[in-house]
Amino acid sequence: MEKPTKRKAFNFLRSYFDVINELENDTDKLNFLMAVINKQFLDEEPKDLSFIVKLCYASQKHAIESSVKGWKRVTNTDLIGNPTTNLPTNPPTNPPTNPVQEKEKEKVKEVTTTEIINFDDAFNICLFSEQWKKDVEHLYKIDRNKIQYALNEFKLHCGTTGDNKPRSLNQFKKHFTNWVRVKQQYKLKAN
Repeated sequence: MEKPTKRKAFNFLRSYFDVINELENDTDKLNFLMAVINKQFLDEEPKDLSFIVKLCYASQKHAIESSVKGWKRVTNTDLIGNPTTNLPTNPPTNPPTNPVQEKEKEKVKEVTTTEIINFDDAFNICLFSEQWKKDVEHLYKIDRNKIQYALNEFKLHCGTTGDNKPRSLNQFKKHFTNWVRVKQQYKLKAN
């Protein structure tokens, strides 16, 4: 039976995989996966989960809900395809070529550096901020192409360690640069 959803895909995070590997029986693994999938594609809250699966889902709830909210925000629709109330009254005459990048660029301008924002928003702001990447490249002597890779690795690290909590943009940037510095020092000691 095909369920009504307009969403085509979602990012399956490493932290989901890590949680699944901690579950011992296949029924719990399947229930956790179905809870994630139903939330991502149908925005359904999980029901009738065992205690351990509830705990596992709760540990990933922030990332799961951020993903759903981000999809709704970018597409201006719910998961079924109904327009949300925050649609612009007059659509732009020249729509952006890549709506996701344009939305994230707008967010960079909107967010102050001390305002508390969720981890994924801070990640996206840094990912699309060319000036910030240029500063990091200059300060840490990292090739600009590797900064995007390092940001993705940092996001996975924080998701795995549970350090992907809301913080200010300045705090996120400082945390990232400290993480890069420690990795560089560790690499030098290992050689």
